[in-house]
Amino acid sequence: MILSDTTWLQVENTTKCNAWCPACGRNQNGYELNPDLIVEDLPTSRFEEVLKKLPELKTIQFCGTYGDTMAAANVLEHINLAMQYSNKVQIHTHGGIRSEQWWTNLGHLLKNKDHDVWFGLDGLKGVHEIYRQGTDFDKTIANAKAFIAAGGHATWQFIPWAHNEHQIKDCIRLSQQIGFKKFKFVTSVREHLQAKHWQTGQVIEFRPWSRSATTNTYNLNPERNSLKLSDCRHLTNATVYLNANGKISPCCYLNVHRTADTDILPDIASEIASQPYPLCLTNCGNGVKLVHQ
Repeated sequence: MILSDTTWLQVENTTKCNAWCPACGRNQNGYELNPDLIVEDLPTSRFEEVLKKLPELKTIQFCGTYGDTMAAANVLEHINLAMQYSNKVQIHTHGGIRSEQWWTNLGHLLKNKDHDVWFGLDGLKGVHEIYRQGTDFDKTIANAKAFIAAGGHATWQFIPWAHNEHQIKDCIRLSQQIGFKKFKFVTSVREHLQAKHWQTGQVIEFRPWSRSATTNTYNLNPERNSLKLSDCRHLTNATVYLNANGKISPCCYLNVHRTADTDILPDIASEIASQPYPLCLTNCGNGVKLVHQ
């Protein structure tokens, strides 16, 4: 795959965040920072340099694996560039960063652009914070209301667990009352989680929700030990990933292992057809199959 063919760009524009979600790679199961973490924002100049190499780009998705988009000091510069170089802007955030006025201004900025902002809300007050450690439900809701009232399009993103599934219907009703355009479930292998309390280090048990056996995105399949080209989003959707230090890779899983500054990316198609790269196999094929999307 050549960079100039890319239609979808996933951007990790910062490794900063004020939350302590146990499944996040920036911390150690929710308690204390990962000692290998480098705290940084993506330089605006590097972001624009990459964008100029993507003439077929249609969608820019700000979705961090180590940070929250809104924590970057230069986030508005990033968003303005994304509006200039793409047809659609999608942003993922827990929504508890910045003031209501800031979110009002963002709604005004984006309202005439095809966009979608996903707010990570995993329950109501007191339950939401069990996984989204260090965040404040009321602040996130206030920011979402300000954004929506200013013309912003918002999606309520919900990760179901045993501890919050009893609130799903209430969360859906609240999302409709506030004006969220969509309500999306995100189900993943995060359900089997070794977690710790963000302040005390005490072990927390995260049990899977009752429907996980039939609706989890990835389900165990012992007969599956290889990949097909169609398994790779990077290949099927012409997607690349840009991390906070300005490196390009095929996807966030290959972030630290395979990076490139040139226009030609690692030949993942060739590797899948012969000997799949171990990280590809582990995350997209090793004993798992796609059963729900």
